[in-house]
Amino acid sequence: MKSLEQSFKNFYPFRIGTTSFIYPDLYSENVRKLGPYLDEIELLFFESREPGCFPSDFEINELVRLKEEFNLSFNVHLPTDVDLSTPDPTERDTAVSNLMKVIDMTRPLDPVTYTLHIPFDSERPGGEALWRAYSIKGIRSLLAQGLNPRLISIETLMYPVNFLKPLLDEFDLSMCLDVGHVILGSGDPLAVYEEFKERISIIHLHAVHKGCDHVSLDLFEPQMFSKIRSILKDFSGTVSLEVFSFNDLERSLNYLRDVF
Repeated sequence: MKSLEQSFKNFYPFRIGTTSFIYPDLYSENVRKLGPYLDEIELLFFESREPGCFPSDFEINELVRLKEEFNLSFNVHLPTDVDLSTPDPTERDTAVSNLMKVIDMTRPLDPVTYTLHIPFDSERPGGEALWRAYSIKGIRSLLAQGLNPRLISIETLMYPVNFLKPLLDEFDLSMCLDVGHVILGSGDPLAVYEEFKERISIIHLHAVHKGCDHVSLDLFEPQMFSKIRSILKDFSGTVSLEVFSFNDLERSLNYLRDVF
């Protein structure tokens, strides 16, 4: 399998990282291959309901060891197959339980943030107001497990970012600025950054090209990337190149290096 040819550790004023899905292999094997070159790895946990979807205790212990070996940090993307905003109280309880399984499992890794999706369905009865009311119930139940709210970063999805502001303020949560999602939602990532910069702990960075996101940064339109560059020059948290192949990662790292 290919390896990166240049280390980007301590290369930028922010921590540069990518996902644990670059190679079709275990979490630990991705970290072993990427750890010498990057500051941080985003551990992706999209599923929480299927048998065997979580790594073993051995795998977690191996990640702890690799963290020390490569002087890495981790962030955790929490499962997306559960919904804290659902009107069904049983499903909300399941969501809290499954999210906490991942949070408890990864505590030994001391993640810098846990990124959380709160989906919004515009066709759900009650609209934004009812969605927010149930979201508040779900977040309150999650935080009641003893979590530091600033360790939870709510990710910007394809609905208007201002939907999130009351939730962020109510619970003093952090934000994950997903650049591609903001663009696909017809938003301006620089404007979002300027408004929420004090809450943004992590940026998911990937290009949008012909309506598709999670692609290499060199596919950005130059005008849009000039806004991204303005963000990155001011940011000191985690920038995760949220791509899912070696080719997209290598192209993204080279493009960022050449234009930053």
